[in-house]
Amino acid sequence: MSQSAFYNTPLTIVAVSGNMEIAEALVAKNPKLLEIPGNNGEIPVVVAVENTQMEMARYLYNRTPVEVLLDKDGFHGILLFLNAIYYKKLDMALDLFNKSRRLAVTKHLQIDSVPIIVLASKPDIFPGGCYLGPLKRFIYSCIQIKQPTFPKPSRSNKGHQTDTLMGKLLKCISKWIGIDEVYRLKVTHLQAKKLLRGISEETLALGLKERSESVDEALLFAVRYGNVDFLVEMIKNNSELLWSTGTSTLFNTAVEVRQEKVYSLLYGLGDRKYLFLADKNSDGNSVLHLAGYPPPNYKLATVVSATLQMQRELQWFKEMERIVPAIEKERVNTEDLTPIEIFRKEHEAMRLEAEKWMKDTAMSCSFVAALIVTVTFAAIFTVPGGTDDNSRGRPFHQHEPKFVIFIVSDLISCFASCTSVLIFLGILTARYAFDDFLFSLPAKMIAGLSTLFVSIAAMLVAFSSSLFTIFNVPWIVAPTIFLACFPALLFVRIQYPLLKELIFSTYGKKIFDRKMKSLF
Repeated sequence: MSQSAFYNTPLTIVAVSGNMEIAEALVAKNPKLLEIPGNNGEIPVVVAVENTQMEMARYLYNRTPVEVLLDKDGFHGILLFLNAIYYKKLDMALDLFNKSRRLAVTKHLQIDSVPIIVLASKPDIFPGGCYLGPLKRFIYSCIQIKQPTFPKPSRSNKGHQTDTLMGKLLKCISKWIGIDEVYRLKVTHLQAKKLLRGISEETLALGLKERSESVDEALLFAVRYGNVDFLVEMIKNNSELLWSTGTSTLFNTAVEVRQEKVYSLLYGLGDRKYLFLADKNSDGNSVLHLAGYPPPNYKLATVVSATLQMQRELQWFKEMERIVPAIEKERVNTEDLTPIEIFRKEHEAMRLEAEKWMKDTAMSCSFVAALIVTVTFAAIFTVPGGTDDNSRGRPFHQHEPKFVIFIVSDLISCFASCTSVLIFLGILTARYAFDDFLFSLPAKMIAGLSTLFVSIAAMLVAFSSSLFTIFNVPWIVAPTIFLACFPALLFVRIQYPLLKELIFSTYGKKIFDRKMKSLF
């Protein structure tokens, strides 16, 4: 029982390794080990959570006295609370919240963060921050879940019966389809929403000082991380948070860090949104000025090319221009710069990089398209199977379907590649003004890449049909089709992500949700 700040207890070491058998023996021998911190000041249950030993954490939590967690101004409780949220042990966080609701919003002098701030910075535990494919979305909507509770202490069941063959088969199918993963995800979402609802109600009882230390900072963290669920719940339960001094720059921050989902909440405020649009920071910058500055590097890293980065920045700036009063377009900040002057100055390097990317891509693609034009143009005069000199040079196979396919596909390839060359020449000779990156240049790149793909696919069809016309051998058909499909599929595999992003960014759903429902 002797303690030293330089040593860990045996239970603290076991909490790191996750050895349940030794932990049970140690706790049975001396339950006081649950209360003794290690050399970093953390009790065993906190150490287990930090090292993602969740079975161990559950066991230790059920046996750690509540008084230990709430002692010393709740130091161990707050530390356990924020770690449970960070490592998505939300059943433990909920149980701890029910024992002491104040822990969620209390700022401890020895701990850098607060549980509510950690919750605000974890959008992935809420439905709005989760991205599922079509199948998993369907499974998610079908699964019905009752709110799970934290299990009570029980003896470990070492004599459990083995699962039947059918049970094992069902588990394998469930895991393969993804039902288990979606089930756990939905449980997490329900627990997160319940915890957030409780914390939101708890913030109503806070004073101004306590609110500024935890809630206001948590809201700004939610904006930076794009945690829309957190913001909506907090604002619905306490609309004062929108107007408090500490959060008057919520939407300005959303523009600075380019969180379009957060900024879309502005449309749910009705006419009150103009009060926020008139807000300015200490440098005299309105939301339109802020849209003129480039976003943080981590936001740019999520966009696949410099052209799309430039387009996204223009979409933000044009949306700010559309929504702010007309006078804001000519208003200057403390540096005597208008929003458009800031945009052009700060984005010049990005424009040059986008111009270089467009020209390099267009040059490479036009070279390939020109080669295809040359090949397909010559192929039309080199008739497969030869011609009949007695019939004015008519092809021997002119009435066969394979020969007709060759002619049609070769013509399609030739015309598509010619069109592609002309489109890429249009890109190379463009003026590359800022506004061109909003629609004109991306649209040309989409058309150029699409026609180039059509020309490659048609060229491969022409080659295959010509081969089948000359060599009428059954066994050569299957390998030829496979080899012909491979280059086309490779082109799609390499270029499809870029083409998809270009199409969705140019023609798809806009980044702002102007039909946002009212927040009140």
